[in-house]
Amino acid sequence: MFNRSNEEKEAEAEAIKNWNPRYKHNVIIYLWIYGILGAVTGITNDAALSYYKIVAPHLISGLNIFNAATAILMSIMIATVHKWGYRKILLILPPMTAVFMALTCVTTNQFVIMIAYTISWTAIGVYDLMYPLMWTSYVPGKIRTKMFSIVMIVNLITQTICTFLGGKAIVWFFGMIRGISYRDASLLSAKPETMTGQTLVDYTNSYRILLLITAAVTMLAFVLALFIHDVPKDYRSDNSEDKQTKANKIAMYKKLLSKKTVMWIAYIAGIQLGARLVAVYVPIYLNNYLHIPRDVTSTINTFVQAAMLIGYVFAPFLEKKLGAIVSVAAGTLTCVPVMLLLANGRRLGSGSVLFVIVGILLFLRTGLANATMPIQQEVQMVIVDKDLRPAFTGVVQIAYAVVGIIDGLFTEFYLFTTQDGYANAYYIAAVIYVIASVLLLVFFAKKYNRILDDEKK
Repeated sequence: MFNRSNEEKEAEAEAIKNWNPRYKHNVIIYLWIYGILGAVTGITNDAALSYYKIVAPHLISGLNIFNAATAILMSIMIATVHKWGYRKILLILPPMTAVFMALTCVTTNQFVIMIAYTISWTAIGVYDLMYPLMWTSYVPGKIRTKMFSIVMIVNLITQTICTFLGGKAIVWFFGMIRGISYRDASLLSAKPETMTGQTLVDYTNSYRILLLITAAVTMLAFVLALFIHDVPKDYRSDNSEDKQTKANKIAMYKKLLSKKTVMWIAYIAGIQLGARLVAVYVPIYLNNYLHIPRDVTSTINTFVQAAMLIGYVFAPFLEKKLGAIVSVAAGTLTCVPVMLLLANGRRLGSGSVLFVIVGILLFLRTGLANATMPIQQEVQMVIVDKDLRPAFTGVVQIAYAVVGIIDGLFTEFYLFTTQDGYANAYYIAAVIYVIASVLLLVFFAKKYNRILDDEKK
């Protein structure tokens, strides 16, 4: 299935041979940085959400509102890349992450926790925006799709490992603090909403220990960022610092908001509208809605993240065989039947049977949804000029913010007012996925399906 012609192999080998050493050095350093952030994300996307469900419940019920705020802040930060470059931004992000993540552990004030969460998660999110910019500058076109897959795989491997270990660590810390066995601690963790008094305090402190360790690990990314070597031509054209006339600025904004970019943003916003109803709440769906023990929840999440890993591996093959746009739409549409089954999770059995069935369904949904993510990231970079890429990334983030506010208000005041909302969200997301995929195919498939091939030429 992955057989390539001799010409393709030779072209890739030639691209690697002629790869600018400084460019290659920066790519390798960022792979290490993004691997560390994968480890951090393995905790923040799983265990941390369960912690905030306890200490700041309104943060979780309206999570997408706060994620909208992070998207706006991310759009502001990523826009400064055009001025400050990659290295300076990468040196700022680790302290931002570590300090404010630690703050959520040393205070019980919900408002302070919400603010600290927003700032810390902004810094974490910027890493996801940096590598598309860096890859389009530093990676030869012939191997770019493959390298998009590789960077996401590296991040996902460490994320998967730490998701698996994170849930186990919480149960272990909990048992150690309480002076009970791991098995007893695991059974207690299945229904955190029933905990009271010292038991709840001890359970919450187990999360705090893990998050403080995670904050410390984040600073390793700061050390690695010191070894990034960038120059202005990496992130802006040679003449882009010249004073722009009003006419030039108008022309730039027209390019930034062309029909092509506007329709792409509409598709991305639609997918995010659906995904944010389900993806960020998987730990709560498993633990609070299906009452699956905390350590088992992390095991399922680990299994699910392995699906992302497999999906990323298939991305170059899909792009070659189906084209960029058809691949992205197909990945989205095939999620729909799986999400309809997840909406009926409580009818799928109990005990180990439920764990296995739900795990398989989440595996399929995540793998299908993410198989084309490297392609999507690359398309988003090549549909605009180099000078516009940071600004366009910022515009996309603003679209995410709008979507986050809509999702957050919907979940806070309607959908998640009952536990059943965590299941009903899958019905709503399925409908949105269908609409967004049809939109993508209608407006992009005919003209832009081979846009990445054209870029590589």
